[in-house]
Amino acid sequence: MTNINGIIKEKCQDSLLFFTRYIFKENTGNKFEVAEFHKTLANTLQSVYDGDIKRLIINIPPRYGKTEIAVKMYICWVLSKNPYAKFIHLSYSDALALDNSSQTREYIQSDAFQRVWDINLKKDSQSQKKWYTTQGGGVYATASGGAITGFGAGSGGAIIIDDPLKPDDATSDVRRSFINNRYNTTIRSRVNDRDVPIIVIMQRLHEEDLSGYLLDGNSGEEWHHLKLSAIQENNVPLWKSKHSFEELEAIRQADRYTFSGQYLQEPAPLEGGEWRIDWFNIVNNAEVPNDINWEMFVDGAYTKDTKNDPTGIQISGKSGDNLYILKSIDKYLEMPELKTFISSFIKNCGVNISQILVEPKASGKSLVQLLRRETNYNVSELKTDFVKYSKIERARASSPFIEGGRVYLVKDYWNDGYLQQVSTFPNAKHDEHIDVTSYAIERNLLKNFFIV
Repeated sequence: MTNINGIIKEKCQDSLLFFTRYIFKENTGNKFEVAEFHKTLANTLQSVYDGDIKRLIINIPPRYGKTEIAVKMYICWVLSKNPYAKFIHLSYSDALALDNSSQTREYIQSDAFQRVWDINLKKDSQSQKKWYTTQGGGVYATASGGAITGFGAGSGGAIIIDDPLKPDDATSDVRRSFINNRYNTTIRSRVNDRDVPIIVIMQRLHEEDLSGYLLDGNSGEEWHHLKLSAIQENNVPLWKSKHSFEELEAIRQADRYTFSGQYLQEPAPLEGGEWRIDWFNIVNNAEVPNDINWEMFVDGAYTKDTKNDPTGIQISGKSGDNLYILKSIDKYLEMPELKTFISSFIKNCGVNISQILVEPKASGKSLVQLLRRETNYNVSELKTDFVKYSKIERARASSPFIEGGRVYLVKDYWNDGYLQQVSTFPNAKHDEHIDVTSYAIERNLLKNFFIV
């Protein structure tokens, strides 16, 4: 038995995911069902413990195992390796934070844990809010808006913020601002030194939720972002045994706004006003005409800073009196990475691109030069009087064609993000899809502004 426990200990110490499966099975009697993204999640958390990541944001759909792995099991795992580690755990309510704290403590006190690790809790560690190992490590748990006194995270531990905002509060400017500001004024100061990691785990609820606030650089820190969308490329579900694509589609149809934020991690404003979702047609690949001359439109970004618009990249073309959009995506990339991405993107899209048209602002001119020098693509600057008009004017000029049912989207993973942005313009945070689509409509359908 001792030898078996030694083997278990060695495997658990090496792998957070193995530790999770062992502790979960021994305590619940059920296997922890592992999907590929759980491996990514666990490996990323191990990088936090190893010191390679100091600030981590994890955006993941609800009920996908985030709290079990990234809060309860991670704390247990770290304490099994380092009983001196101190954690602060925050959530949107005291009840939720205390429940997570209590379950973590029970895991450590369980027979399965104690058979392998000789780590004990202090006799007075009965409180859910605060408890310690005999070596001095432990956990302080409270609401994200609650007081944090007499405790600092460190010695191998971390601040773990899990769901800092409840969904019902996401539309409240006051509540969002309170939580966001509290991060800077209070939460981040509860580390014993600047190398202590901070982990934020949540489903996206609003463009200006805590994830959005931090990713926009409002804390002055560099954040590693693990974004896990329920639907991956080519409409592959993130967790097939949890939700099939058809089940996810049903959730989407019931509430597109909630689905976009909580499941796709792409929150958007509730309302726009220029283009409506139901104006667009969505077709399968088999329904796409064979006579389309595909072109790529590129709206370059100024930098890869997430405060700015990303680079918009669209592959589209005309058939008859209609415009078909094969792909419309965005990327935060600078040269030469952007050039490399475009080349690989074209190769993977499965069609021939007759021309790449690049808006000559921001990084556009440099991109044109680089693509001309290092690739065989037909690359041109986008020359059109359309750029003289504002984004809203361009969108309005394009609206009759979309409302008239003349714009078709090829069904793919990018559809939701695209539709959320264009349907909420000009209230959306970014508008690169508006730009590339307006240019494609102007070139193929409007034809009044393009300079040949």
